Amino acid sequence: MKSPRPLLLSLFLLVFACGDEDPLRIQLTPEQRDAYHAIALARIDSLRPILDSLCSATFEDRVAIATDSIVQRRLEEEARLRSRIPQISRQ
Repeated sequence: MKSPRPLLLSLFLLVFACGDEDPLRIQLTPEQRDAYHAIALARIDSLRPILDSLCSATFEDRVAIATDSIVQRRLEEEARLRSRIPQISRQ
C-alpha cells in the first residue's frame, strides 16, 4: 500500500499556495477585449438553443414548484397571524 504522505503534502501545498492574496489582475487591450467578447458571444449563441429548450422543458415544473412554495409561505403566514389573535371564548 502506498503512503498517503505525497498526496497530503501536495494537497497541503495547493491549499496554502492559494492563500488570501489579491488575485492576479490582467488588463486587456481594447483589441483583446473585443476578441474575448466575440468568442464569448459565439459560444453563448451556440448554447442559447440548448438553454432555451431546457427552459421550455422544465418551465411547467418550475412554475408549479414556485406556486407551491408561495402558497405554503402564505399559509404559514396566515397561521402565524391567526395565532396572534386572542381567542374569544364563548360563554
